[in-house]
Amino acid sequence: MIIDSPKDNHHDDVTKFVNHELSVDLDSSNAFEGPEKLLEIWFAPDKELVPSSGSIEGLRSVPRAEWEEMLDIVKCKVLSTLSSPEMDAYLLSESSMFVFPHKLILKTCGTTTTLIGIPKILELAAQYAGFTDKQPWRVFYSRKAFMFPEMQLHPHGSWDDEVKYLNGVFDNGGSYLVGNLRADHWHLFTTDPAFEHVPTHVDCAFQDETMEVLMTHLSPQHAAQFFTNRLPGAEKFHRETDYCGDDSVSISSGSTEASNDPGHDLGSLVTKYAKIDKIYPGVAQSIDSFGFTPCGYSCNAIVNNDHYFTIHVTPEAQCSYASFETNVPAAKYGMTNLEVLARVVNIFRPGRFSLTLFEATGSPKKGGLSKKTAGIDGYKRTDRILYEFDGYDLVFVSFEAI
Repeated sequence: MIIDSPKDNHHDDVTKFVNHELSVDLDSSNAFEGPEKLLEIWFAPDKELVPSSGSIEGLRSVPRAEWEEMLDIVKCKVLSTLSSPEMDAYLLSESSMFVFPHKLILKTCGTTTTLIGIPKILELAAQYAGFTDKQPWRVFYSRKAFMFPEMQLHPHGSWDDEVKYLNGVFDNGGSYLVGNLRADHWHLFTTDPAFEHVPTHVDCAFQDETMEVLMTHLSPQHAAQFFTNRLPGAEKFHRETDYCGDDSVSISSGSTEASNDPGHDLGSLVTKYAKIDKIYPGVAQSIDSFGFTPCGYSCNAIVNNDHYFTIHVTPEAQCSYASFETNVPAAKYGMTNLEVLARVVNIFRPGRFSLTLFEATGSPKKGGLSKKTAGIDGYKRTDRILYEFDGYDLVFVSFEAI
């Protein structure tokens, strides 16, 4: 785990758990489908609205063993977790899960059956957090087109089947195809709010933003950063990489030989080598990362205790793919989403990539992407679409290397 600690001690509140038995034996030789299925369930607009009938911790009160049972249904395992006073970040064998008191984000790749886990999620939310209403406040499910759709398990074999499944569980859902069907495109299912949200403070509008960058055809030179085997690759990384002189980044005291394993150790090295820890420079962050054998990489980061970013990389040339997702409000830290996007793209230099930015209509529009989409050096824009949903604005943009 890497800690970036500029001028505060937010990271002192972050704790880590590692599943050694799974982490040591994990092999990515059969991984193939990089594009993730992204499920986001909001049981309430904010943590202040967690029902009094449940734990004040809301969804965070669900024991890890119960989440692991749900993830077994989805067909993935927990590698490690990070916990702050505000949220829990689960690094999975197939991507990530983030748990807040009032919402859950589940992002899984490969042949996972993400939607099949929904009934168990609703059951746990009712049992431990008191969310007993049949309909959560809002639900979002999205993905880009699969590279190998024929390998997916039901109901993920087609978008129509996924929408049919979701409509069987949730009311007031809508399905959208965003982008050119013959090029980079993106599928979205979203529900209308189940109830009207009245902010607890008169001047406090609902604020939320999520930026996702989906990249394919990675530059071979940049993809090579994610091919190092754990052993003896980790030793090779140590010999060839010099990290001296960087006082803003240190290995946390919890990331010792006794608490870690080769996969997590290699992940930490790749995080620094690829400058993933510099995407949000000068911001307090804890990064939990894993390097797969023979290749591949995943990381979760808790930023300033209450926000996250996550990266997942499948670097094989025949199906190269990387994703970046964040809900960090860039403007809060004196930067724009466009600057963050440029740093991410420079890590991978993809041949093609698409960006989606969801912003609540009450969020400050200072991210540098909502009003217009400026260019990225070395890329031309191939598509730009704006959507207005109930309470949210969506920007979808696709790019191609020049």
